[in-house]
Amino acid sequence: MKSVIIKPRTEILRKYIQYFLFFKKTDSDFLNYTTFPNNNLCLAIYKENHVEYIDSNNSCIINQGNTNFTSRFYGFHKMSFNVNINSRLDQICIVFHPSALRAFTCEKYNDLMVSNNVLDIFSGADSSVLEKIFEENSFSKRAELIEHILLSNLRFEIPYKLKEALVYISKYNSVNMTVEVLAKMLEISIPTLYRLFMNNLGQSPKAYLKTIRFRNVLNEILHEPHSLTKIAYKNQYYDQAHLIHDFKLFSGYSPKQLFDKISIQQNDLTWIYNKK
Repeated sequence: MKSVIIKPRTEILRKYIQYFLFFKKTDSDFLNYTTFPNNNLCLAIYKENHVEYIDSNNSCIINQGNTNFTSRFYGFHKMSFNVNINSRLDQICIVFHPSALRAFTCEKYNDLMVSNNVLDIFSGADSSVLEKIFEENSFSKRAELIEHILLSNLRFEIPYKLKEALVYISKYNSVNMTVEVLAKMLEISIPTLYRLFMNNLGQSPKAYLKTIRFRNVLNEILHEPHSLTKIAYKNQYYDQAHLIHDFKLFSGYSPKQLFDKISIQQNDLTWIYNKK
């Protein structure tokens, strides 16, 4: 399977879009990959695939399908996300920065996350335009066409308090941040903070902070796999055992097990890739 990551060329879009990810698989051999909890949100667009999402174990199965185009959101996982591919695959992923989807739509997150046709929220993304995009063999050309659609739909403002919250979390180190401290810094109540995150990010502030801590630990383990005690204390865990327990809840693996399996693509995609 060919997989390519392309960053947005348009400066204004870089504020909202982390990258475009393209998958192309031309055979029907079985393939599996696993990704891990993150705070970004992925809009996946498939051509002629049937996608079955299984909520109970946070996985999806991709087979050959009759529907021309299918699109759905993935994100804010509390555990690793496992994908089994049993067919040819032509897939485009648009990966949004935290809260960035709010710049393109005011639709409720809960409704978007259960829909298999979320592209309705973007005007200009009809079947004829999608056909034109997928007919392009060049991934860079595909990215250009997608950028045009996104730019024409960039019409909403992300709530100021949410932007302020994300700045505080980044500036003052998310590891030391608590929901209570964040609400106080924003001068709002904890219930108001909760609604702000759920309505605009699709997850609670506590879950958001926990996921950031996991990603911090994951990144540090990949660079210093033999310094678990140091990483544990740096990220406010009681000890190494506490870190390993928490890490397993998010990834399904101990840090050592994951380090032996994991790979990084283009400095952006951290995953386990298995091909039979």
